[in-house]
Amino acid sequence: MDVDAALRRMRELPVDPRLAGIEGGVFDGIADARGKPLGGRLVGLAASLALLIGLLGSTIPGYADPAPSAAPFGTPSALAPSTLLGTVE
Repeated sequence: MDVDAALRRMRELPVDPRLAGIEGGVFDGIADARGKPLGGRLVGLAASLALLIGLLGSTIPGYADPAPSAAPFGTPSALAPSTLLGTVE
């Protein structure tokens, strides 16, 4: 089947009459969704949960040992660009 020919035939078909009033239904749905703000209890619960997660995250200790080197062939050279750019004197 030729896709271009099929699309041309679809373009020439009449539009479904149910689509004529679809904008009103969509805009009514958007207005209904905007009209319902979140309750104070839900906002308070979300803020308390965020505070608890932040406090727990700050009390958990990090790694004490440094990460192993990611150099594929041993210790990186002292003149490698990555080491030269990282030194600040």
